[in-house]
Order: sequence, then C-alpha cells, then structure tokens
Amino acid sequence: DPPVQVHLAEGLCAVHKPLEWTSNDVVSYIRGMLERDARNRGAKLAKRRSRSKNKVKVGHGGTLDPLATGVLVLGIGSGTKDLQHYLSGSKK
Repeated sequence: DPPVQVHLAEGLCAVHKPLEWTSNDVVSYIRGMLERDARNRGAKLAKRRSRSKNKVKVGHGGTLDPLATGVLVLGIGSGTKDLQHYLSGSKK
C-alpha cells in the first residue's frame, strides 16, 4: 500500500478570526483539525517540532490583534511558501 498523504489539498485559504483569538490560536486550531483528519485516514505524522517532511504545515499571512475580527489568510502545506508572494505588496 502507498503511504497516505498528509494533505488532501494544499494552498491558501481565508478564515474568519474570531474576537479574542490570536492568529496563532487560529493556526493551532486548523492544524489540529488537519492532523486529526490525516490520522483518521491512516497517515503517520511526525511530531510538530520534527524536521520530518511528514507533518501538517500551517502558517498565517499576518498577525491580527486579538481584539480585532477579520479575514486571516492561511497557508496549508506548500501554500505556506506562497504566502510570501502575497505579503510583499502594500496593505492598502
């Protein structure tokens, strides 16, 4: 049997950041959901701090204040590298 893929889809997604959540809270929540899904499908995941390639990668494209709500752009898998292209522009 071939190994089970960690990510079913990779790229960018936009999520609504709730009031009082930090950007890292959102990333941790999404990463936890994706890790549970990957394990349920039979994927063998490395520990989070491991340098192994077999882990769920999630990052955010800019920090929102915990007292702010709004759209937070997340990169998943190879999408974490794509975030840099979008962050190089102006905020206006």
